[in-house]
Amino acid sequence: MNDALAKFVRPLYQDLDGVSHFAEVERVAAIARSLHGAGDDAFERLLLFHRLGRWLEKVGNLSRAALATGISEADLRRTAASIARLEEPSTDAERALAAAIRIDAAGPRGLAERFAHARREGKSVADVASLAMSENDIPDWMSEASAGMLAAKRAKRDAVCRAILEDA
Repeated sequence: MNDALAKFVRPLYQDLDGVSHFAEVERVAAIARSLHGAGDDAFERLLLFHRLGRWLEKVGNLSRAALATGISEADLRRTAASIARLEEPSTDAERALAAAIRIDAAGPRGLAERFAHARREGKSVADVASLAMSENDIPDWMSEASAGMLAAKRAKRDAVCRAILEDA
């Protein structure tokens, strides 16, 4: 299932400028699998579709995905519902993916992406570094293992931020 599904979703992660965001999906999926394990088809679907947001809910996309992949529309609807709940995850699979998204964004790579977006928003590098260092909340739904991974990524991020602020 994963090969056919990956072939189907890969072009959906392509931007108009030719940049693919599928590597991000794979990076987050690897973190999520380390928290939840692999082998569950519903979890694998969630990993592959999550960054598309509400794409499955748009007219025609659900049936298009079902026809192209052989996955039932009911299973794809469940995947869409799981994606919608990622801010407040309710299953172990959703919690693993939601944690993986936060963990991936919490480290130096996530900080670099924030710097790239900050210029468009009129924020300085020092503003972004200060704000990043102040973000240390851990959601109640996050497991101890996830929280530990998040803390490790944040420690690396904070070291970069401190170095930036010292030079500012």
